[in-house]
Amino acid sequence: MWEKLGKAIIKYRFVLLILLTAVTALFAYWGSKAELGYEFTRAIPTDHPVNIAYQEFKKKYGQDGNLMVVGVQTDQFFTEKVFNPYISLQNNLKKIPGVIDIIAIPGAVNLVKDSASEKLQAKKYLPLHH
Repeated sequence: MWEKLGKAIIKYRFVLLILLTAVTALFAYWGSKAELGYEFTRAIPTDHPVNIAYQEFKKKYGQDGNLMVVGVQTDQFFTEKVFNPYISLQNNLKKIPGVIDIIAIPGAVNLVKDSASEKLQAKKYLPLHH
């Protein structure tokens, strides 16, 4: 059997080579048309309350896979009891690998005009020592 197969391959080598080249070219063409999809399949139904809340969040804040928003709602934000743990949270988040920057109230700056150099200087809005 192997001898017959070998003889057939040798006998029809040009036909097989042309066929192999054609199939390779066809696959290369199809491969050039391949596209990646970046959409996730829906893990939960579109009418699920969690999905509805997420879609409303995306409408309000937009979509950025590299952004995390943390909100704090309290009348006592600038009290020592709340503000110091908030600063601690900010410092701990900065230590996480992959975190590039944090924009938060403790790091806020105020632009002040320097009348001598006539340039704006960024001064810490809340001069904290931590």
